[in-house]
Amino acid sequence: MYLIGYDIGSSSIKAALIDGERQKVLAQSQYPDQEMDMISRQSGWAEQQPEVWWQDFCMATRRLLDKVAVDSAEIKGIGIAYQMHGLVLIGKDQQVLRPAIIWCDSRAVSIGEQAFQEIGTEYCLKNLLNSPGNFTASKLRWIKDNEPEVYAQIHKILLPGDYIAMKLTGKVATTISGLTEGIFWNFNKKAIASELIDYYQLDGHLFADIVPTFSVQGWVTRKAAEQTGLAIDTPITYRAGDQPNNALSLNVLHPGEIAATSGTSGVVYGIVDHPVYDKKSRINAFGHVNYEENFNRIGILLCLNGAGIQYSWIKHQVARGSHTYQDMERMVSSVPVGSEGLCILPFGNGAERMLGNRTLNGHIFNLQFNRHTRAHLYRAALEGVAFSFVYGINILKKMGLNVDVIRVGNDNMFQSKTFSTTMATKLGNHIEVVETNGAIGAAKAAGVASGIYRSLKEALSDIRPAIVYEPQYNKGLCDQAYSLWLSCLERSLNQETGADLLKKKNYSLERELKNKSRKIASTALQAEVNNDFLHELKSTLNDVADSDDLTEIKRSLKALSRKVESFLDRSGDWQTFEEHFDLLHSDFFKRLKDSIPGLSVPELKICAYLKMGLSTKEIAERMNMSVRGMETRRYRMSKKFGISPQNSLSAFIERF
Repeated sequence: MYLIGYDIGSSSIKAALIDGERQKVLAQSQYPDQEMDMISRQSGWAEQQPEVWWQDFCMATRRLLDKVAVDSAEIKGIGIAYQMHGLVLIGKDQQVLRPAIIWCDSRAVSIGEQAFQEIGTEYCLKNLLNSPGNFTASKLRWIKDNEPEVYAQIHKILLPGDYIAMKLTGKVATTISGLTEGIFWNFNKKAIASELIDYYQLDGHLFADIVPTFSVQGWVTRKAAEQTGLAIDTPITYRAGDQPNNALSLNVLHPGEIAATSGTSGVVYGIVDHPVYDKKSRINAFGHVNYEENFNRIGILLCLNGAGIQYSWIKHQVARGSHTYQDMERMVSSVPVGSEGLCILPFGNGAERMLGNRTLNGHIFNLQFNRHTRAHLYRAALEGVAFSFVYGINILKKMGLNVDVIRVGNDNMFQSKTFSTTMATKLGNHIEVVETNGAIGAAKAAGVASGIYRSLKEALSDIRPAIVYEPQYNKGLCDQAYSLWLSCLERSLNQETGADLLKKKNYSLERELKNKSRKIASTALQAEVNNDFLHELKSTLNDVADSDDLTEIKRSLKALSRKVESFLDRSGDWQTFEEHFDLLHSDFFKRLKDSIPGLSVPELKICAYLKMGLSTKEIAERMNMSVRGMETRRYRMSKKFGISPQNSLSAFIERF
């Protein structure tokens, strides 16, 4: 019995076929051979065509099956790992509505930052365990704001792995783990994050049905079988984001276990059994592959943008043209721990979240022309990245994560003994190097719901370290080198650039102007309502003055007294309105005014109350009007807006 696993990346599709019973990898494939195209219509945008993923998926599958003489009907399970945080939009016919917005697209950063502040940083961190940031939820709000015609056509929103599963099975579904990576999940309520959904004014029906991560999630259709070469009715039995899946591939499933990668950028991924968050929002937390509503296994992820890319830069810009990484490693062995005072900060690949989203750039400290050689630069570069990992893991430790074992794949920087041993020595942990990858891990995971394995423990029982790096260096020298590196980092962090200061000042001014704008608009609305009431009061008093009927005068004065008392008692209503106004003003009123020029202030306020879901009676009370008068006002507004009799004013307002 065989199992097949996929890793749906943004550069290629990787596939692996394993013999489930012998836990032996039979073949692997990748398609395309060159990196996939990425669409970038504006700076900071990154999109890909989901249909291209599917075509490449089919090609990778056929290429894999061509390598081995295996009956595809004997494949008993399919596992899918995929690039996280992407947004795929489909219509009712399951056709894609626009290119997918993928993980590295930054267009929604400001949307997430605003949500983080306005919903409340403490609330977001305690319940979502993250800032809404640039994740899937914020990207969907961007679509609603900027492409309303697309948003109106959405039937369901999917993650990249959900899309591939849909193409295979025809079924539209997602997982809890997937919802957590999109910041659509409240970890305390164990439910969809309704507060964020309401804040972003997203429609709840857009979410796909939830299936367990390890379960029969559908079967390959005849059409998909013809396109891929897989057998009809082969079950899809596992799907997860690439980072949780990479951790699974390394048998990182429980607290105390850490997975790490160091390619172009670096990732540290640990496991906790209860919700935790970082008050400085330097990490992300997602449901791990074995997270369930009644079983807390939460993955804590920390990224380092400056990792392998720094050492690659050193190789291409500093090393001699003929030098390989192996040559550089041999040269490094001649330099003592600490690189004789030479220190390098590897933060030259953009903003570093673990440093408060600061863009420090790369730095070289203490370079002495008569002392330091290329070999010193190589070692200082390796130590700089290793110490960055140490710095990041120490953040996780301060959050309460235990570090019993660190497991890594045998690729990129962990192929360097100097790098790995430096990290192991400073942390006091051994580092296990495992020969595996995401596609192999997904294939093994698929065997659980397929019935080939009774548990994940059994599925991963063959994982053994190919290499173990022990804390072998002199700890005193390593501590001294790290202290020097840390002092260089702190020096750089304390030297804010003019651009950093200007950015902070501009942000502060924008917030101040926004708050003042809201206050002015709210005060103007309140003044208008007060003015209306004074006019009504004046009119009533004039009527009293003109009347000779004592009984009528008494009745009018009593009614007037009740209105005044009611008006004075409603001071709290303005506070309620202003609280909602914070959510409505920036988007709702702007769209309303643009679509319907010439709205009066009372009409705007009625629209706002309708948006808040108040009834005609409740609005009448707040506007100091009779119910009949409010009904008449609503009728006139409907005619003014051109709303047909079969449609309601409330439904019309909901469009904005």
